[in-house]
Amino acid sequence: MPVIITYLQKLLVMHIINLNMADRETATGVVGLVQAYVNTVDVQDGPEELSDPNTLSAWLVAHELMESGQTVTEADLKHAVAVREAIRGVIGANSGRRVYPLDIATLNEAATVSRLRARFGAGGKARLEPEAGGVAGAMGRMVAALFAAMGDEDWTRLKLCGSQTCRWAFCDRSRNHSSRWCTMATCGNRQKARRFRERARVGG
Repeated sequence: MPVIITYLQKLLVMHIINLNMADRETATGVVGLVQAYVNTVDVQDGPEELSDPNTLSAWLVAHELMESGQTVTEADLKHAVAVREAIRGVIGANSGRRVYPLDIATLNEAATVSRLRARFGAGGKARLEPEAGGVAGAMGRMVAALFAAMGDEDWTRLKLCGSQTCRWAFCDRSRNHSSRWCTMATCGNRQKARRFRERARVGG
């Protein structure tokens, strides 16, 4: 009986986590693409979507950042994850966090390696396109997406969860842009409970 109860408890916890994940606000368009890439890992609870070169390749192809059949190596995976975390760091500025020089250097390097160039379409509209192929080119497209997202009206709504152990990228849909947590049901309540315990220790 204890084994059955424990199993049911685990199922309930997983169900609650899945519901909370579904409740997290998502953006659309180019801002949504940037958000989706950063959230390929749930820092706090897992999983890591980009766990190996194959999963990285599948994600990039699915999001039309790279053509299928390209070779993807462990070094490419390391580079892609570094770019992802650098983008997370830049998003943090929308939540009042410091952007570290390493994040800036990583993004500048990705732009350089991919050989990003301005291109003009038939209608005269400009865009950034990489000359490099493979993962290097895909990361160049992600940097270009970040550049475009920063000019979008929804950019400042893209924030990082205020929990240092979470840092999930969420879209702040509140009227005054004051949301701090990806969801109140999880991170918000965790922080409230933590502050309560700290006050109790001080008062006790």
